[in-house]
Amino acid sequence: MDIFNGNDAHNADCGHEVVQALNALSRFLKFQKSLGNRSMTLGQDAMHILDTWGTPSWPSPPFAARGPEDARIVLVDSEGTFFNGESGSLLVKMLSAMHLSPSGVYICNAADNALLTRHIVTHKPVVVVALGEQACQMMNGTDDPLAKIRGDFFQYHGVPVMATHHPSALMETPALKRQAWDDLKQVMACAGLDRHAS
Repeated sequence: MDIFNGNDAHNADCGHEVVQALNALSRFLKFQKSLGNRSMTLGQDAMHILDTWGTPSWPSPPFAARGPEDARIVLVDSEGTFFNGESGSLLVKMLSAMHLSPSGVYICNAADNALLTRHIVTHKPVVVVALGEQACQMMNGTDDPLAKIRGDFFQYHGVPVMATHHPSALMETPALKRQAWDDLKQVMACAGLDRHAS
């Protein structure tokens, strides 16, 4: 009786090929060493293979959201922690400083640009706050770092977006709080919120 099913046989073949490739590489490196070569330059493809070797490919998190869909202010959370944990507590304080509450905003993770776009186009909030680099890059369609984009509004389907630091970054680097507060003051002005309101 064959003890391998199709997948096991395929995995065994792949494993054998990997061992052969590693043995060939080992022989090549020993040969290069015998020639006196102590270093070698690798191309981008080779570097990518080495960088990702053995790295599991985790599935993307599902889109998650909470809050009133018709909220005037939308938050897009890079980490998807929302109001949980220490960073969530800090986010609640940030909203409180803006005279907002968690129940008064719509918050979602940065997991699905298409669903976010549908929400923005359908409900046309007054302003969106992108919390952290992932949300910022997804909405701005760029690989630029958050530091290059934050501080000024950009448009997302006709709605102004302010990118700012995620609360977890503010906990790690408290010196960024001044920048975040400057960003949020612009959001308040855009949304017509009176920061001196009682």
